[in-house]
Amino acid sequence: MAAGLGFDPSQVQDPMFMTVGNTGSALALMMLVAALEEANAGDRVLLASYGNGADAFEIEVTDGIGKLGERRGIRKHLESKRMVKNYETYLRWRDLLTLEPARRPERPPMSISELWRERRQLLAFYGQKCTNCGTPQYEVRPGRVCVVCQAKDQFEPYRFADKKAKVFTFTQDMLQSSNDPPNTAVVVDFEGGGRGMFDLTDRDPEEVEVEMPVEMTFRKLYFNRGVHNYFWKARPVR
Repeated sequence: MAAGLGFDPSQVQDPMFMTVGNTGSALALMMLVAALEEANAGDRVLLASYGNGADAFEIEVTDGIGKLGERRGIRKHLESKRMVKNYETYLRWRDLLTLEPARRPERPPMSISELWRERRQLLAFYGQKCTNCGTPQYEVRPGRVCVVCQAKDQFEPYRFADKKAKVFTFTQDMLQSSNDPPNTAVVVDFEGGGRGMFDLTDRDPEEVEVEMPVEMTFRKLYFNRGVHNYFWKARPVR
């Protein structure tokens, strides 16, 4: 299609099929981000997508592109990718291998109403900061009393999503059902204050240690009774 429009192959952005795969509706915008990472002021970009309809936009890059500063973007995300070490792990993640379920109580269904009520804590990853003593604290269901100074109802919203952290303690759980056993659970201390317990992902179990620097990443936890459940996990700093 690009050749038919008269474009040179060097003008076409890599679709990342061999490095990321087919990301569906996100593909066109991911390619746009990748193209803008190498663009200069004055460049013109044609963004076209298709599937259940088609859209096309012509974009001219302004001199504002030089003011964005350093960011991870597409390129650095690809550089930080961990390769799957063996075929069995791939089969687990693709649900192509039948596994014996963990001998634990059945997982309760996700409450849609609770997900909506707690969306700021669960999805946007906000906690709260005591305005009396300045202590950040994270709970899915925020409390009314500060855990440090015991001040009541003196909080302001506090965002944890962009905060780095360090491992305070951890455990490797071989009994919990996991596509990548053992399941690594960590208690982390956030820069600037705050502590929470999360799963640790994208890690080598042999390299996990106290004081390991980690960052937060938004991940799908599981699919249950028609609902996709997402939450935040920690991962080693890229």
